[in-house]
Amino acid sequence: MTGPMKRYAPFAACVAGIIAIVLLLPRFNAAQPRGIRLTRAQAIAVADPAARSLGIPVGQSWPNLTWTSSSILEKELRSDPQRRARAYDDPVIGPRLGSYRRSYFRRGREKFIPYGVVLVDGRTGQVVAARMFARNEETGKHAVEAELRPRAEAFVKSRAFPGAPSPQFESARPTVLRNRTDWVFRYRVPSNFAAGKIVPYLNVYFIGDRFAGWNLSEEYADGSAFVGDSGGDIAGILLRFAVVYALLIFLVTIFLKKYHAGEVGVSTGSLLFAVVLALFIVCDYMMGPSIIEGMGMGSLDAQQTAIAVMVFKFVILDLPIALVVFLGWSVGESYARERWGERLASFDAILRRDALNATVGRSLLRGALTAPAVAAASFLLGLIPLMMKSAHPNLGGAEYALFFGNPLLLDIFSLTDAIIFPTVAVLFVLALAHRRRVMWIGIPVAIVLGTIGNAAAPPVDPVLQCALFGWGGIAACIAVFLAYDLLSAAVALGGASIIVGAAPLLSVARGHMLTQLSIASVTPLVLIVGFAVAALMTRREVVYSYEDLAPHVKRIVERERVKAEIDAANRIQAALLPLESPQLTGASVASHYRAATEIGGDYFDFLTLRSGEMGIAFGDVSGHGLTSGIVMAMAKAALLVQVDVEPSPRAVMNVLNDIVIRTAPKRIMMTFFFGVLDSATQQLRFSSAGHLDPYVYRADGGRLEALSSWGFPLGVRRRDPFREHTVCFEPGDRLILYSDGLIEALDDDGNPFGFDRFEQVLRDCGPKSAEEIKKTLLQSIRKFTRNRPPEDDQTLVVVSFEEEVAGEAIA
Repeated sequence: MTGPMKRYAPFAACVAGIIAIVLLLPRFNAAQPRGIRLTRAQAIAVADPAARSLGIPVGQSWPNLTWTSSSILEKELRSDPQRRARAYDDPVIGPRLGSYRRSYFRRGREKFIPYGVVLVDGRTGQVVAARMFARNEETGKHAVEAELRPRAEAFVKSRAFPGAPSPQFESARPTVLRNRTDWVFRYRVPSNFAAGKIVPYLNVYFIGDRFAGWNLSEEYADGSAFVGDSGGDIAGILLRFAVVYALLIFLVTIFLKKYHAGEVGVSTGSLLFAVVLALFIVCDYMMGPSIIEGMGMGSLDAQQTAIAVMVFKFVILDLPIALVVFLGWSVGESYARERWGERLASFDAILRRDALNATVGRSLLRGALTAPAVAAASFLLGLIPLMMKSAHPNLGGAEYALFFGNPLLLDIFSLTDAIIFPTVAVLFVLALAHRRRVMWIGIPVAIVLGTIGNAAAPPVDPVLQCALFGWGGIAACIAVFLAYDLLSAAVALGGASIIVGAAPLLSVARGHMLTQLSIASVTPLVLIVGFAVAALMTRREVVYSYEDLAPHVKRIVERERVKAEIDAANRIQAALLPLESPQLTGASVASHYRAATEIGGDYFDFLTLRSGEMGIAFGDVSGHGLTSGIVMAMAKAALLVQVDVEPSPRAVMNVLNDIVIRTAPKRIMMTFFFGVLDSATQQLRFSSAGHLDPYVYRADGGRLEALSSWGFPLGVRRRDPFREHTVCFEPGDRLILYSDGLIEALDDDGNPFGFDRFEQVLRDCGPKSAEEIKKTLLQSIRKFTRNRPPEDDQTLVVVSFEEEVAGEAIA
């Protein structure tokens, strides 16, 4: 993306996103309570007087407020959005599709028998149910039907009931207890709305002979029991728990390793940990009274149950997630600093309490502008299962405004999303993948993590369909990160979470609910844009110098610089070694090289000489690492020049020795073997400078010979000249050159592989080909060491003489 396109892309994305959301919303708002006007506070103001008029001791109770709807009707209508929309206008079905539920729990007693409940229609503010409960031990009269039915009939005729405009008596059902007899009078409610096999009822209750209120209910006409769909929800919850704890273990392992290496800082991660934990505590406090609806814990009362649930959630979920954020930032920042430092600049500025600058402002504005596009991506992908009729819309973010607490919860949860997922799924996963050059794995993993966590997920059920098609938002967030930076992605995801959560309810809300929800959802985005504009007006960019970096970041930068130099040296060294074995007439060659560190000190090469012969070079610089690699490269360069001038082994050794003495650091020596092989005569002329004696396996008798050629290593001023030797080979003979890294390979007890084992393996596999001898030797050493990493470079060259020839060597 070019500069101008990248600059104006957020504005285009904003416009396109808004248009897409407007067009897609009608497909996602079917589950929303159409025409809802009342806020939670207004519902409480209606419910409490109704409860008092029924005799419920409101002042002595512990009340809470949730949102409820007919489960039977919801299941019947969810697959047909058009029919569900019409149902809201039906006088019988409409009031049953969504109401505020005000429960009045007893203090100090188990919660499943409250004082009573009141339901308030969120559209009209009418009381659609008000019922009082009594504990079994409470006393009352053993009244009979004839005594109570006239009172029930009079009550039914005294008013018009929302959801039951013309009830018709069907039955009276007693519940006989030791201390009293309770009655429910059931009135069937005729309806012209096609609700399948569902029969609506109005129920009037008596506790003994005391009037106890009324409610609406529904049943299947054939008497079958209602079966819910909670299995998928439970599976989704268990999956999220498993992912959180798996991430925690994985991140702890990496964090401890990098912490001991001094490559991570904890100050920023600790701040994010504290922020996320504080947000969770606020959410738990606001949701506590509502989340216990339908949940009991033995003899605990409602308030104690709420406290127990909040503590349980805090310990097993909130705290682990906050720890994942801490570790995700600490480790992810460490990886990102190596290659993606510029993507953290805006975050750095905020953490340095220097947020009012153009760098931060630009990121905030990009995030706010791309938020509608991220939300649109979520809706667009979520549209697929709706069109396939394999999913249906649900309340989505409306639960925060209606069931759990108030619209502010939507903002708080969106803020946690903006911290958790960009930190863990984006920063950590993608930075790690980028560092290891496996972005094709990192992006899908980040998308999966975001999808499991419901990051800006579309409001659709069931859980499986949401999981399969709920990754549009997190995928768009990742695209924002890759195009811009982490702060832009975080703001985009947070804004998208608000839009996805609030937009469906906003599209059907009216009155005070519309006003309250609009303020809660629009205010955060307005504040972000306003601050971004103010920051941009400063025209001040944040430019960090090396001295501004945190100590652990400096260590990372320095380590990355050294690593880059080593990588370059490693590539140079790889270019110095032969890429493949030479092709010879009458002989075959197999070779192996493994460095103990990034830069090895061993060297071997095959050189085609002007005479048609082949030069075999084999060297081992003392030690291993960068210095040894440089000496090896220097020897290679000198060797290439010398073989063009005079390739005899003695002349080569004299020149190399002089160069090493003059240029290599003191105490650096190099053993070296150089031979000239004439494949036509199968004769080898060679000299050695302190290198381990090569072995010759003689096919005649299966015996081993050591090509002894004593001499000082290169780099030592010598009194004796180099000696040149000649050896002839017969068909079936083998020449084996090796470095001391193979002989000195150690097992778990520190014992070396040794010459005896090495020679025995050569005797056993001597008749085999060069490639088979190589593989057998290496397998024997690996089995001996149990695959321990070598402590010294390991190099092996095997030449197998197959037949007697008289031609020239083929290059």
